Amino acid sequence: MATIVYQGVDDTVSEEIDDEQLNYREDHWQIHHGDDEYTYIPRERIYTVQMNDPHVIMDE
Repeated sequence: MATIVYQGVDDTVSEEIDDEQLNYREDHWQIHHGDDEYTYIPRERIYTVQMNDPHVIMDE
């Protein structure tokens, strides 16, 4: 899973999505919602992106 936090149209948006649905391009992030449906977010509107790999185990 991945978490992306960005400035939406009216407010801050936080989305949890599958890693495969989140891609970085030259100057923006894109979220794939299925079929040919995407959300394009300019990097200037991104607050944080966190990739959460379930296969990585952190020792405490």
